Amino acid sequence: MALKSGMRFDTTRHHFTIIILRLLLFLLLLTVSVRSFGQDSTIQYRPVHVVIKLAPLSLLLDPDATIQGGLEVRVSPRSSVQAEVGFGHKGLSVVTDEKQNFADWSIWRVRSEWRHYTGRYRTNRKKAIHIRSTFPLGNYLAIEGLAKQINGTKNLVLYDPDANFPNGQQTISRFIMGSHVKWGRQIAIPGPSLSTLSRVLLDFYLGVGVRYGITELTPSIDTSGGGFTYDRFKPGNRLQPSLALGLKIGFGL
Repeated sequence: MALKSGMRFDTTRHHFTIIILRLLLFLLLLTVSVRSFGQDSTIQYRPVHVVIKLAPLSLLLDPDATIQGGLEVRVSPRSSVQAEVGFGHKGLSVVTDEKQNFADWSIWRVRSEWRHYTGRYRTNRKKAIHIRSTFPLGNYLAIEGLAKQINGTKNLVLYDPDANFPNGQQTISRFIMGSHVKWGRQIAIPGPSLSTLSRVLLDFYLGVGVRYGITELTPSIDTSGGGFTYDRFKPGNRLQPSLALGLKIGFGL
């Protein structure tokens, strides 16, 4: 059996480019958020118990594109829990990647986290600015758990007929679970005046952790072709470091 595997380098380079773009966007938006409220000495914000959220980058910049939404619920003045769920399919992806070689593709993902707000919204000792805040505003620390299931049917390009692949296809099942420790900052869009804020929220975050992947193939034959490039659909179980970064848009209720 012979397979074409030259595209794996392009796929790896594409995933690396997506990560760099997300990191640059995260740093840009975070810088803007800090400057926007750098001169305020007081913040007036109406009580909020629940925040409805959408994750636009999960659709726009994620290779495993999903429509993803969630809820953040306050459990104390400085603590909250958050849950998210997302679903995607082959035609949903905005970016071009290896899914163009799949006859079928679907993905489910769930995330849950506990977060603690530090009570700091803006601090500048030189300017004597010490702005305090409670849920849902300010810097926070969080512990996140996640799970993701990918199911796909891959079209193989065979140089010679192979009895193991009578239809020239291979079914892939990949399950991932993991956890991150995250640092984030949730801000509100300015309201009618500098001392009031709207219910629209921006949630920026960055985290590090690990993830464990289980990949099964049917037929159970490795078609990655070997080499030094990374193939996430190589069969087997693997523990890997993980990076989480992004932006969510929320609305406080």
